[in-house]
Amino acid sequence: MKTTRRDFITRALYGLLLVLGLGFLVPAARIFSPVNGNAGQLAFFPLLPEEELPRAGVKKAELRYPSAGKERTVRLFIVAAAEGLTILSATCSHLGCLVNYHRSKKEFICPCHGGRYDLTGNNIAGPPPAPLTRFPTKIENNMVMVGIKV
Repeated sequence: MKTTRRDFITRALYGLLLVLGLGFLVPAARIFSPVNGNAGQLAFFPLLPEEELPRAGVKKAELRYPSAGKERTVRLFIVAAAEGLTILSATCSHLGCLVNYHRSKKEFICPCHGGRYDLTGNNIAGPPPAPLTRFPTKIENNMVMVGIKV
């Protein structure tokens, strides 16, 4: 059986498309598969000494912690209210911009698209699809510890 030029080009194109398709599938499989068995385990890291906690109101803080061999930094807000201590992420749930706290309004406001959150982190206006992330906390050896999934 003799192969025509048209058959050769058709098979070559199908082969190229197959290789390109597999090239997209391999990274997609890595994204959707767990990296290791410990992924998502909660670990507590020290944030600040207990005596530096605000008695009332909101205080900015940064948490540095090791993850996958690198030092990571998370910006946080410490909210001290009558209900207790809450630690919220400073990252907007809409597009990841950093929110700011406005004392006069007693709200967290995203400068990018106007998302607004109350002091508990619940979204009250704008495009954010979810509240600000609340981090688990505990006090251990006079240090405020923040839980992060690593």
